[in-house]
Formats: sequence, structure tokens, C-alpha cells
Amino acid sequence: MKKIFTLLTCIMVASLACAAEPTAFVNDLVFTLDTEHRTAEVATNAKTSGDVIIPAQIKDGEGKSYTVTSLSAEAFKGCKNLTSIVLPPTIKQLYRSSIEGTGVYANKELWRDGALYIDSCLIAVDKTVSKPKFIVAEGTRVIAGGAFQGNKTVTSVVLPKSVSRIDVFTFRDCKNLQKVIFGRHITSIGRDAFTGSGIYLNEKKWKKGVLIIDSCLVAVNPKEVPAKVTYKAPYRLIAEGTFAGNQIIKSVDLSPLVEVLPAACFYECSNLVSVKMPTSLRQIEPFAFYRCPLLKDVNIPSGVTSIGAGAFYECGAIPSLTLPEGVTEIGKACFFGCKMITAFPFPKALKRIGEGAFAGCIRLEAINLPAGLEEIGKQCFAGCVALQQVAIPEKVTAVAEESFIGCNHIYKVTLPENLYAIHNGAFKGCARLERILIPDRTFSIGKEAFSGCSTLEDVSFGEDLHTINDGAFANCPHIEKLVIPTDVTSIGAGAFAGCYGLRKIELPKKLRFIDREAFQECRAIREITLPKGLERIGARAFASCKQLRKVELPTKLKEVGEEAFRDCEMLPSLQLALPDDCIVGKNAFKGCR
Repeated sequence: MKKIFTLLTCIMVASLACAAEPTAFVNDLVFTLDTEHRTAEVATNAKTSGDVIIPAQIKDGEGKSYTVTSLSAEAFKGCKNLTSIVLPPTIKQLYRSSIEGTGVYANKELWRDGALYIDSCLIAVDKTVSKPKFIVAEGTRVIAGGAFQGNKTVTSVVLPKSVSRIDVFTFRDCKNLQKVIFGRHITSIGRDAFTGSGIYLNEKKWKKGVLIIDSCLVAVNPKEVPAKVTYKAPYRLIAEGTFAGNQIIKSVDLSPLVEVLPAACFYECSNLVSVKMPTSLRQIEPFAFYRCPLLKDVNIPSGVTSIGAGAFYECGAIPSLTLPEGVTEIGKACFFGCKMITAFPFPKALKRIGEGAFAGCIRLEAINLPAGLEEIGKQCFAGCVALQQVAIPEKVTAVAEESFIGCNHIYKVTLPENLYAIHNGAFKGCARLERILIPDRTFSIGKEAFSGCSTLEDVSFGEDLHTINDGAFANCPHIEKLVIPTDVTSIGAGAFAGCYGLRKIELPKKLRFIDREAFQECRAIREITLPKGLERIGARAFASCKQLRKVELPTKLKEVGEEAFRDCEMLPSLQLALPDDCIVGKNAFKGCR
């Protein structure tokens, strides 16, 4: 069992980490889509030329709208023939490198006072600009990541109130920079924003291994920080990734003024055991405690309303955790691999659980999903091998792909009346599931949705079912009887393959196509009546049905695939009973009596 789970975990990690992000192609531009938050980023567009207008909103192939909020680091990098670009007011993040090497970047007429501004965004500052004091123009909304990076002359910078973020690498390696003036309008600071700058290199600025600028904790010296970190000097902000990779700290008491625990703040702090969070905390950003394997003592304050993707990823020592009642969303892979958690009380306000949020929580035995829950993400509880019962709330309209794959101790599943789809692999490998009642409104059962449910005996289909996809109930050997609903017109490839115990099946009148291997090795079936309107039987559809003795063939049958009835040892050859114009595949009846 341990080897099987380890393999399953590796597969899930690879799937979550390496799955290609969805993209959209709009106005000759490629966008990367964030389906969770409905935002889009301009992806790498290496051959773009001429004039470019980036829209504020785009739609994907399904007509869903996305707000364009960022440009990737290499969005238009090196596009020498890019002559102009228009940025929408929705842009919140971009990088100097996003348009470096373009015709726009090289056009000196667009630069003023040694700086390149495009649509209220400061893109870059000339590395040899002569002004030692640089005042960012009023009304500037965004400063690009790395905008000042490597500047040799600037000694001080004044930021206007219109700027809310100091992004990654913004002042990196500005060796003469001694002062940056900003106020409470700055609400986040990116990683390495000041690394290598004059401020960073000035030893007098550091206190006990900590660099604080304008009440913002921007850097920590891992060699000087003690195992127990407690700062008397109050600070209101922490820069992203401040403690990332620190192997010394064991406990941290955060400032009582902090409202946001930034992205990757304690990323892979391998010896971190406890963190005291202030009551002022409102938000935990993505990967905040990513892979902190010894973290045990963590109490999330009641005011927290948002927990980002991967926030507690593989924090395998956490024994229990209670989320505040105000939390409405649990991010992607948030508690992935938290293998010591046995129960999880969900807040009543919860609306969405992200992809892989609890995957690999091998000791999670019970979940009581709140009535207001609307969405369960892909692989949400994948590999939760101790989970025994699941009742999906009424507002959930679809069971996502592989939501409960590998939950091999689940014996009871209750589905909501308004469920319209059970997606691919949703309950694959739930080996102890004995019965399932598909609601009347369920339109589709996805590929391998119940594949490998080896003790499943009783399957009741709803009236509105139209589609049974490939391998939906493959290798469910204890199913004995099936009544396929009236509106099903096709049965997918291998849909019931390996259902050794299946003795009786009623096929609907509207059925037109039985795909390849659909009932292969259903060894207990003795007879089957094919609907009069059936037109095609796929390759190996009934192969190795050893007990099959009687089949009534429809007069409209147009095709019998290769080896369709091969090795049906008790079945007389049906060749002579076929319509004259029916196409018969190779070895369709080989091995028949």
C-alpha cells in the first residue's frame, strides 16, 4: 500500500506542478489564463510587430471573460519591430524585460527625464540617468519589476501615492541608492526589491540581521538571525520571500501591525516549528509556508479571509488546523501533503476549494463540507486514502476531474440533486464504494469516472443521462445489473470493460453506437438485446464475453468492428444474420462456436 500511495503522490505532484496552463489567442496575441481568478497574462509573443493594443478583457474558447492584469517577464522581449504598445488600466504587474529589446524600448522619443513611461506605467529608468534624486511622476500606477535595476547614479527615489507595489528586483544592484521615500500607500513589496542596493549594503541600516525601511521588513540576513525571531520594532509590511530557505529559524513572532503574510514568506524553512500570527492578519498569500516539514504550532487568526495557493503545501507535521469563519476560498494545493491532519472543520462561508487543495492528506478521515460550498477543484481530495464518507453539497453542480481519485476507503458517496456532470476520473480507484445513485439531472459521466471501484455493486442512473464516456465503469467486477437511461445514444470505449460479474444489461432504444471494448471481458453476460436503431459496434466491443449465448442483431446495423465478438466461446457465429450491406471487421467472430 505504501508503494502504491508513493507512486500516486508522485503522479499528483507532477500533474499539479507541470500541467500546462490554459491559453487563449486573441487579437494575434497569446494569453495565459488563470481559471481560478478569471485573470489573464500576456504570454511570450516573440514575433510581434507593428502597433499592439492590449485589451482589458478577453474571452476564451468557451466565451468566459478574463481580466488582463499582467505581462509576463518575456512578453515582447526582443521584438525589434514592435513600434507601439497600449496598456489597459487593468494592468497591475509587468517587468522591464517585458518590452526590453523592442522598437518601443529603443525609441528615445518616448523617454523623458531618463525614464520610459507607457500609459501611466514606469517601465525603465536609464542606468546612467544624471539625476541623483529621482521623483516618480504623479499618477504612475505601476512600476515595472526591475525598473531601476543596475542604476549607477540614483541616490534617492520618491514614490507617489498612486503606486501601491514595489515589485521584484525594482532597485536591485542600485549601489548608490541610499533612500526610498514612500508611505502607507505601498501595500506589497516583491522579493529582492532592494538586494544589492546602497541601502542593502549599508551595514548601519541593519538591526540584528534585519533590514527595515519605512516600517517595512524587506530583508533578513540568514547568518545573523537567531532561531527564535521576535522583533520589538513594529513593522507593517513583510517583503515576499523574506525568510525563504532559512535553515536556522525555529519560531517567529510577527509584528502586531502585519495584515498580509506575503507570498513565499517562509518558503522551505526546514526547521520552522511555530509561527505566532497577529490578530491584525487578514491574508495569507501563496506558498507562505511551502514545504515547512516541521511546522506544528500555527494558529490562523479569526480575521483572515483569504489563504493562497500552496500556502501550507507539504507541511507534514501540522496535526490540526481550524480556518476562520470568514474564509471563502481555499487556494490550489493549499494543504497538499499535510499527512498528519485527521479532520478538517470547514468554515461555513466557504465557497470554493481549489485544485489539489487536500491531495495526499493520507490521514484525513472525515470531511463535513459546508452547505454553501459551490465548487470542488480538480484532484481536491486525491489520494486521501483514509477518507470514508463524502456528502457533496447541493450547490456543487459538477464533480471535477479526479476529485476523489485513489480514495480507496470511501464506502459512501452522496451526490446532490442538481449535479449535472461527473468528470473524468472523479472516483477512480475508490475500491470500497459499494453503491452510487446518479441524480436525475446528471447529463454526463466522464472518462474512468468510477473505473477500478472494485466493490461497486449497485449503480442507479438518472433519467437525464446522455453520455457514458470511455472507461467510466471499467474494472468494476461486482456490478451485476445495469439499466442504461433512454437518452444515451453512445457508450464509450471500454465503458464497462472488465465488469466480470455483469449478468444483465438493458440498452436504450436511442443507442446508436457501442464503442470499442465497451463490454470486453464481461464474462457473465448470457444474452443481450441490441436496440433496433443501433448502427455501429466497435472493435472488441464484446470480446471474451465467455458466457454470451444469444445476441439479437438489428436490421440497421452498418458496421461490426474488428474482433467485436472474438472468443465468445458459447456464441454461434452471427455472420449469416447480418444485413447484406453491413461492414464486418477482421476476426469479428473468431473463436465463436
